[in-house]
Amino acid sequence: MNKLKALRLKIGKLILDKSSRSPFQKSLEHPKSFLFLRQDGKIGDYIVSSFVFREIKKFNPLIKIGVICTKQNAYLFQKNHNIDEIYLVKKRSILDYIKTALLIRKERYDVVIDPTIVLRNRDLLLLRILNARNYIGYRKADYNIFNINITKDGHFSEIYKEALAQSNISLSDESYDIPQDGSTKEEILQFITDNKLNNYITINFYGAGKNRKFNDAHIIDYLAYIRNHRKCPLVLLSTPDTHEHLSRIANQFDDVFVYPNSRTTIYHTIELIRNCTLLISVDTSTIHIASGLNKPIICFYSQDKENFTHWHPNSKNVCHIIHYRDNVNALSPREIKPEWLDI
Repeated sequence: MNKLKALRLKIGKLILDKSSRSPFQKSLEHPKSFLFLRQDGKIGDYIVSSFVFREIKKFNPLIKIGVICTKQNAYLFQKNHNIDEIYLVKKRSILDYIKTALLIRKERYDVVIDPTIVLRNRDLLLLRILNARNYIGYRKADYNIFNINITKDGHFSEIYKEALAQSNISLSDESYDIPQDGSTKEEILQFITDNKLNNYITINFYGAGKNRKFNDAHIIDYLAYIRNHRKCPLVLLSTPDTHEHLSRIANQFDDVFVYPNSRTTIYHTIELIRNCTLLISVDTSTIHIASGLNKPIICFYSQDKENFTHWHPNSKNVCHIIHYRDNVNALSPREIKPEWLDI
């Protein structure tokens, strides 16, 4: 974090971070409503926290669940029948944050859960305006607005479990809820049938940030290496931005495929992973999806221990992890042991 940003956050905290212990605060013994802040827009975060909505409703179907999110990730929450209210904010608009917070404030939620590690000033302002009865945060001992602070370190799914425990919500199943779209499911099954993709492997070569993206030369090397050790179709996971480029690479091989529709969505990715025998990925969102679908995984993570603690594969199936220091392109395909592909 640069010095100017750190200074802005410090000043914002001094101005905005006021105690949440208001006359409206009440016990967490029987909360009737929960509000989750999820304006980060990240798919992986949704997958990791997906079980909490289901478990709250299983505990008490009458508990109201609201989510603050952006238009970018709203489609995930809109398909979740356990969520009662969705509030949209424009990610970088303080005025929109204020407008939305004033609207939600009228609902006076019993519990706001925000596990964000670094709070931006606009997020802190939003929390302050909400005037909720209780605020649950993560590593927020030095913040006044959070009256409940989770200190345990671990996978983010564990942090959400602790937030429910602090709210006296018991859970019986911590498996992820992986969303599904009916028409997309049929499209992918047809793609698999048309191309005779029996026992195929899915591969995601692009993660967030330039250090987590394989370059073309390495992609080709990995494809050649995997094909040499496992005779099966390979399906490259694409996005609208990478579809054309990956398709050109796939065309250099006889048994490497990219789903032909350039307007792919996360639902296409989910169905491709659902039907595969193995996922190889540098992208944590697809790793979490594969974990939720109980698929074997070969995955690439940086040597950042804190990041790995929070976002490692929470999987009960076979999972092989390859760590890189600064850039995933420093690795050789030979880091993947041939026997890992024999699934």
